Amino acid sequence: MSGTVTGAERTEPMPTVTSVAPATRAWLAVAALGAGLLHAALAPSAPLPALIVLVAIGAAELTWAAATFARERPPLLQASLYLALLPVALWAAVASAGAATGTGTILALQPLPLAVASGLDLAVAATVAVVLRRRRPARDSGAVRFVLTLLVSAAVVSGVTIPALGLTSAGLSAVSVHLQHSGHH
Repeated sequence: MSGTVTGAERTEPMPTVTSVAPATRAWLAVAALGAGLLHAALAPSAPLPALIVLVAIGAAELTWAAATFARERPPLLQASLYLALLPVALWAAVASAGAATGTGTILALQPLPLAVASGLDLAVAATVAVVLRRRRPARDSGAVRFVLTLLVSAAVVSGVTIPALGLTSAGLSAVSVHLQHSGHH
């Protein structure tokens, strides 16, 4: 179905989502937070053009995550479906162009952190698509469901994000700094 009534009847748009369930918002925010942290951590080792893009994407994801936690409806909900896919499309296009031309600009970045960030972005886009498709008002499922969703989503996202962060130049630097300062005093 197209979502509108046509023909002899007048065209009416489908209702829009006015709020998102707290448990769903928690998942969206935690996934965007993980992707934003990974994009920001990849920036220092990137060539200047990629650094600028990574910082901008990371900052946007971190800001969107915070706003999603704080509001009943995530900001730019309909647009966020496409905005979450933008980094994935950019990395695919740049990697393809780099592989085809032999420059390998994006290929200089660690692939696992980039893949994990892309996976988190895909999870955000898929969740937003489900929310938009349902088009029904959010139910408050209670504090227990919210806390459980928050705990599970935080565990899942940190379970994939922390190892990926360790593979970035920022993560490797953090380990080497820790090792330099450890010892007997």
